[in-house]
Amino acid sequence: MLMKTVGGALVIAATSMWGHAAAKQIGDGYKELQYLQKLLYLLRSEIQYARSYLGEAFLQIGQKALSPYREWLLGLCKQMEKERDGTFAGMWEESTKTFLADSGLPKEELLRLAAFGNQLGIADAEMQVKTLDLYLEEIRLSMEEMREEMRTKIRLCHCLGVMSGIFITVLLL
Repeated sequence: MLMKTVGGALVIAATSMWGHAAAKQIGDGYKELQYLQKLLYLLRSEIQYARSYLGEAFLQIGQKALSPYREWLLGLCKQMEKERDGTFAGMWEESTKTFLADSGLPKEELLRLAAFGNQLGIADAEMQVKTLDLYLEEIRLSMEEMREEMRTKIRLCHCLGVMSGIFITVLLL
């Protein structure tokens, strides 16, 4: 009987930890989106106030950014310096998918960010700032939606972790 009780407690503890890990992953996605927003505000400032071209702005921001954003921005800067065959949009999309695939950003935001490069590299500084403003507004709206859903999803993950452990324990006993 003691072994069954200990085994049941271990099952409940394991599934509770699984629920906690899933809830943490949801919260981490929101934090990554906040950090991306911060980096894009820095990019906007570099373009608008420092009058930096994109490669120079990527270098300035990339040197201060955390990984994997550091590698992403510095990689973009290097690609732009090489002046490879191809468009800025292609470089942006390729580097976004390469460096930020495992960043923790939600998938839909990662796809939206990859597509954003089509609009960014084709205009003058004023239009780039307006394009960044529009994209930052989209991120703000996404963050509002995420924040509303996040509390419910986190609570649900915690509850499902504990409840699934209890259910499995009852089935095994």
